Amino acid sequence: MNADELVELRKRFGWSQEVAARQLGCSKRSITNWEKGINPIPDSIALAASAVCMNLPKYGKPPD
Repeated sequence: MNADELVELRKRFGWSQEVAARQLGCSKRSITNWEKGINPIPDSIALAASAVCMNLPKYGKPPD
């Protein structure tokens, strides 16, 4: 996942950077830095973003 893909994902879901940070389990500053290309996006965040796109339940919670 690159910066443009992260921005596209966030906008597709209508998320602010704050909401994206909560959904992906990171800080708003991290989202900002990744979107600006300051820091590379960790694989764990790319996986979390993929899980959100596939509407998978959060880990530790059984599906409804």
